[in-house]
Amino acid sequence: MSSHTLALSRQTSAGVRAGNRHEKILQFGDGGEQVREAAPGSGNSLLEGRTLRVAAEEWVPHIAVREDRGGNISISGPMANLLHALSSALGFSYTLVRPPDGAWGIPTEAGDWNGMIGMVKRNPPPPLTSGHVVSLVEADLALGPFGLTYSRSRVVDFSSPILIDYYRILTKRPRSEPNPKGFLTPFRWHVWIGLVLSVGVIGAVLFGVRKAAHTFFGGEEMHASKNASLPQHLWATYGALISQPYTWLSRSWSGRVVVGMWSLAALIVARSYSSALTSMLAVRTVPVKYNYLRQVIGDPDIHLIFEKATALVEHMSTVQEGVYKDLANTIQQDRAHFLASSKLYDAAYTDVRNRQFALLVEDTTCRKVFSDDFTKYGRCDFYIGKERYWPLVFCLIGRKGMPIMQAINSRIERLVSHDLYFKWLEDELPNATACLKASTKITVNEAYDLTGLWGVFVLFLGGLVVASLVLMTEVCVAVVADWM
Repeated sequence: MSSHTLALSRQTSAGVRAGNRHEKILQFGDGGEQVREAAPGSGNSLLEGRTLRVAAEEWVPHIAVREDRGGNISISGPMANLLHALSSALGFSYTLVRPPDGAWGIPTEAGDWNGMIGMVKRNPPPPLTSGHVVSLVEADLALGPFGLTYSRSRVVDFSSPILIDYYRILTKRPRSEPNPKGFLTPFRWHVWIGLVLSVGVIGAVLFGVRKAAHTFFGGEEMHASKNASLPQHLWATYGALISQPYTWLSRSWSGRVVVGMWSLAALIVARSYSSALTSMLAVRTVPVKYNYLRQVIGDPDIHLIFEKATALVEHMSTVQEGVYKDLANTIQQDRAHFLASSKLYDAAYTDVRNRQFALLVEDTTCRKVFSDDFTKYGRCDFYIGKERYWPLVFCLIGRKGMPIMQAINSRIERLVSHDLYFKWLEDELPNATACLKASTKITVNEAYDLTGLWGVFVLFLGGLVVASLVLMTEVCVAVVADWM
């Protein structure tokens, strides 16, 4: 909150007079903050002249909190605008406080609540007195916004809904790197196995057909030549896959049919492989691994970052089965890390961007990271998973049974019905949509080096080693045969 706005809100409360009174009411529009005179008596009698303690903690883009060396707290963002509007319209002033633990609030083992919910819950109802009275309490209101749950609603009062949001998965956008085993990727493993088996079967069939034709019809010459053995038929069958011609022509129609069908199949396989490999070398596909919660849970190499003391964390501590139980089990696996909301934004630009971390937060927070990253660097370094989970209604909270909540609800409903809060939120996310449709394919216009092709050379060297061993074996066998 800017200093002049805070001063204005306090001056508004201090300027209330009996009789002919005028209130300063802030209007937030396209032209920024404008001040207009409100009609006398437009405030609320329970709030006029009172000073409320309001708890706030940073959660961009909803609210940014700044604290100087003197302990003075200032706020900005949509929730700050909402508080300013309520203060001006209802005629109260406020002081800002922060939770010592920086948390929103969940039940503790001692039976109390921590975070801002605990600050609001522990307050006894103060006497309704007029004048400038600073409540001797921890907090009357807390901005949040807070996700509405049954357990929370039993200890604090929730305002009318401000927005509905979902949790998403934020990870770094994977980079397309040259794949040294890319020459194998045009076909899946079962296709390669099928090709190997096909070469063996077709080679054996050709050998059998030729031998049968020679035995029964005398149509083939099966003398001791380079084309007469089974290995030579297997080699000729393999040669068809790499566009090598046959070294003999079958004289029987049965042999010609087998050779013709295999030549056609080999041509289709070879051209399909060549086309797919060319396409994959020219256009790389960026692999996306984490679209769904199950994928994140099932990968032991990725660590998860949560906001501490949230409704989701509370649910994870009590759930007994299902996907959220599996998510809770990552705590025992030392993969879960819990940070204050004020630390999440920085974690996205350090841990998530540079390491194997995923940030599990609300969609609005993910889009804030998207927007600021694109604004600063002009590129898309992050990725948001497709799955939306854990929907929550978000509100601000007040002390249980506090009578002023009805007046606050009325003002919030007016603001929300005119989409004013979402307008403020959109102002914080100018480039939120820039990376939502980022392509998962990129065209490569660079020369390949050994980083992407060393697998081919390893295969070539492996073939040379095998060929050398076979040659040595043949020489040894020939020497032994001559000696015998």
